[in-house]
Amino acid sequence: MIIINTTFHVERSIENNFCKWVRDEYVPSALASGILSEPGFSRILIEVQEDCSSFAVSFKTESIEDAVTWHDGHGAALRQSLHTKFGEKALFFSTYMDEQPL
Repeated sequence: MIIINTTFHVERSIENNFCKWVRDEYVPSALASGILSEPGFSRILIEVQEDCSSFAVSFKTESIEDAVTWHDGHGAALRQSLHTKFGEKALFFSTYMDEQPL
């Protein structure tokens, strides 16, 4: 399984609206693509920048090709929506991970 994780750094002034956007728009839209499954939404406890909160949104998919297809297509549209809504108050980066057995 491949995990695609997007880490978001958001100004505290938009934190509640950002979390609502993730729950109401980002996750449902990502799942509707049919490529991703098993969403996760976590607050990162280490403060990266003063007056900012960090969050991680993760999904699982079958292959790296599926992850890249989603990220570069549907995911890009969602990230553009984020930028349109919040501008530079919300920044992000994505990471692909190969889940390993314990």
